[in-house]
Amino acid sequence: MKSVVSFSDNGINVKTSIFAPFLLASAGAVMLACGVYFISIVRHIDHLLIGLGIVFLFSGLFLLFNSSYYKILINEEPGYLSLVESTGWDISPLKIPFKYFSEIIIQYLINRDKPEYEIMLRNRYNSLMLVSRFYDEEKALNFAKRFEKAMSLKVTLNTEIPSHLIEKRHAYNPYSIVIPDNSSIKTMERRDFAEISWKVRYNPIQIAFLFCIYYGFFHIIHFSLLPAIDASFMVVTVIDTLLGLLLSFLIIFIVALFSGSYHFIAKKDAVIYFYRLFGRSYSEREMKKSDIALVRSSIDLNTEEILLVSKKGVESLNNLIKQYSVNNSVDKKMVDISDIKAFDSEMMRLKTSTLKLSEKLYIEQFIMKNL
Repeated sequence: MKSVVSFSDNGINVKTSIFAPFLLASAGAVMLACGVYFISIVRHIDHLLIGLGIVFLFSGLFLLFNSSYYKILINEEPGYLSLVESTGWDISPLKIPFKYFSEIIIQYLINRDKPEYEIMLRNRYNSLMLVSRFYDEEKALNFAKRFEKAMSLKVTLNTEIPSHLIEKRHAYNPYSIVIPDNSSIKTMERRDFAEISWKVRYNPIQIAFLFCIYYGFFHIIHFSLLPAIDASFMVVTVIDTLLGLLLSFLIIFIVALFSGSYHFIAKKDAVIYFYRLFGRSYSEREMKKSDIALVRSSIDLNTEEILLVSKKGVESLNNLIKQYSVNNSVDKKMVDISDIKAFDSEMMRLKTSTLKLSEKLYIEQFIMKNL
């Protein structure tokens, strides 16, 4: 979900807007109440309202439980940047030494044929943390000025992405990150490789919400639609079969959430990323260590992933930026499609949504340590 970023007296707030989910849940509750009130009075419409109410109510609740809130507290404790992460069911604090960050980057990009400005914190090992993004240059510059004043770090505006960001000349000495006791993260280090794995999973309450949403559709079809059209036995059988398949897919999805895991392996000369389910590997990507030009984590809630981009990918994106700069009315037909394909193929996206911020930063540190 999209982030809403604002400044407060002692820090920065990064949060998910809950207006739409709250409105959806409220509308669902009203529809459900109306359906129950008119049951057996307004034929077919009563169960339609009940079913839609269940779907809307639990969809809204699912999104509300999936919302996140970050507060970056500045100067709360001398020498540290304090981050407080709040989700639908938990609050987690985290502290990062001020000296870990070296500057604030405003990165000019082209996204979907329009300019975009990413505000990022750059650490001393040159990996990046995305804080916020803007589609207006003036808003990005104003945000960066306030951020600069609060953080006492210099601001750099990049019109192109540097192709040699990763610092490999010095030993990597990370700050200490404590991950939750119930974390799914596992690490393994051997002489010739290092591996880290994690699971992306929802809270059990959200899983229950998914089954409620499914039942809402089941209720609409069985208690409103089929009686309204006086469906034949054959039609009922076909629809029940489709509903059974949908339920099977939902169960498989939930089993995959609890059983599947994401793996990142750092070998001597390359890194490998893949998803493993029931002993089989899927969507495997490999990238040479010498080709990696950029590593970026994020507290922007619209982009909850860790990116690794190769030098060729950075070059392709810089080509897109140049094309737009020459003609800012450029559209997809005028853009070199090879640059778009190269950028997508030269990027490794590590899925980390639903993980705690401490877990995401722990994974990032593991990556930087083993590059």
